Amino acid sequence: MLLLPVLLSAILPASAQDDPRWEHESIPQDIDLHDFVELWNGSEFDTGWVPSGSPLAVRFQIESTGGAEIEMEGVGFMGWPDGLTMAIDPVPNTGEIIVDAALDAVTSIKFDVDIYAWESEIDRRGIDVEGEATFSPFLLMGDLPSTVEVAFEGDTNELLNWDFQVFTGVTAGIIVDLGPEATTTFNGENWYVDGERLDSAGQEAWVEPLGEAYQDVGVEYVGHWNSRLDLVLNPVFQVCVDIIGCWDLVDIDIPIPLASDDFDQFFPTSTLVFPLPVIGELPARHDYGTIELGSTAVLELPIENIGALDLEGAAFVTGSSYFSVYPEYFQAGAAATDGVVVSFTPGAEGDFEGTLVLQSNDPLEPEIEIPLLASAMVSYETGNADGTGDETGNGNGSRAKPQVVRTEVGGCGCTTVDDQSTGGGLALLALGGLVFLRRRRSSET
Repeated sequence: MLLLPVLLSAILPASAQDDPRWEHESIPQDIDLHDFVELWNGSEFDTGWVPSGSPLAVRFQIESTGGAEIEMEGVGFMGWPDGLTMAIDPVPNTGEIIVDAALDAVTSIKFDVDIYAWESEIDRRGIDVEGEATFSPFLLMGDLPSTVEVAFEGDTNELLNWDFQVFTGVTAGIIVDLGPEATTTFNGENWYVDGERLDSAGQEAWVEPLGEAYQDVGVEYVGHWNSRLDLVLNPVFQVCVDIIGCWDLVDIDIPIPLASDDFDQFFPTSTLVFPLPVIGELPARHDYGTIELGSTAVLELPIENIGALDLEGAAFVTGSSYFSVYPEYFQAGAAATDGVVVSFTPGAEGDFEGTLVLQSNDPLEPEIEIPLLASAMVSYETGNADGTGDETGNGNGSRAKPQVVRTEVGGCGCTTVDDQSTGGGLALLALGGLVFLRRRRSSET
């Protein structure tokens, strides 16, 4: 008997023994968050002709497309008995964010000197903007870190180096450098667990228990994005005339705040399925009826687990001390049955009441009370008061034969078993307990 609680705890998942948040816990469920967001999508920029009014001018048109991909891993835990609650813990160092964007830069040139005037597109090319970072999820309030940043500062690249002969004795040239700069930041806004909002790390959500073998819980994560993409263009214009020489028409930096984003986005919903123990249907009450003194009535009470996680608990009786229960603990695997034997052995005449209390790890019904009713009376077969015996052939000092009355859940169906010895009732009670334990062990195997 003393080893039984230890054996019961040994079959539970390790997390249920070690997690200080709850006394009981379901099997943890993995969460894999994966999402893609569009950044700078469809952003356009057009410098127009610069410098304005110059005989030699250039025009830059830039379009950007791109996005960021992010992954995070976590574990959902469900525990009780302080309500059926859920917590979502991150798996350290499993966060990864990758920014990948593309720029399409188009360069056009215009020349207007005296009677010579023309313009044309002279270059079109793509430029990649990328970066990545790793972090520990979920970047909520109270997390360290609470924000992850991906910064990209590209080297200044020569976008264009071009010269041409305007007419005999006159040449023109243009050199353009491009330097892209991008910064993307991400942090977690909150979780939603079955519609309940969680804003900070370590916060728990209450979940309505359904009394079913599996509890489905929908969880949604919301992240906040802030991103910008800037370009710095450095065009240098030069004209050379054979008679006069060469000179720069313009050498300027053109900062281009190309695109920016600031928004929240829901990650795809994850559905977590937690197995739970569920105690089966039990009688609302039990009435042993009238029992003769010196007899014992027993109720063999099956305890069925209709859930998907081990059901375990304790049984005890309150009220009249003439009621007792054996064993004091029960345990049934998923879709299995265990049970207890509840006995009534009266020591005096009268009506008696008690309550069978079943405390278990069923989150919906952690405690069930079953009222017990019984009456006791003196047998009519006892001897006469003067000790001479009655006239039924029992002889002097004859007394009633002890009885064991067995009852099954669902009705009386009582039977009486005679025993010739004075201790027969208790012997049969012990035998009934052994038979029931044998059933229990069979069901466990």
